Amino acid sequence: AAGRGGGGEGGVDEGALLELVASLPECTPVDVLSTAADQSWTRPCAVSVPRLVTLRFIARYVQLAQPLTSLAEGWPKLLALFRAAMVGSSSAPVALLAVLWEWVRRMEPLGDGSPLLSAKERHEAKDVAEALLRATSTQLSRSLRRTERGARPAGGGGAPA
Repeated sequence: AAGRGGGGEGGVDEGALLELVASLPECTPVDVLSTAADQSWTRPCAVSVPRLVTLRFIARYVQLAQPLTSLAEGWPKLLALFRAAMVGSSSAPVALLAVLWEWVRRMEPLGDGSPLLSAKERHEAKDVAEALLRATSTQLSRSLRRTERGARPAGGGGAPA
């Protein structure tokens, strides 16, 4: 399995980890998304994992998960994860956008079986995308303001005369 997923942080091969998860009996994409949503944001987890690491795993999982129909069935849990992650914090909106983009991209091959053909799911995905784009914009603006404040020369002067 070496080299498939690339070396992650701490030398962890994400591809091998994803293969391990996929090989577990009765472990479908909807199960993994359900557990990720519940353990990461709504309930305390026995193992403490930084949220950004969790989101990177979920993005990679959504990218490779099979069968697609089970991944499609996981939309309600993924939507719950997005909503929980956005409440009260700026929980890495760019990483959340990456997860949403991957999920939408993976639904295309389902054709008529895509949940995005339903007006309700399409509206939910659009609302989440808009909220994440706003959160990303806010996060970027804050970062730029901090950078600008830190880049001013001492004495508050502008350009030399």
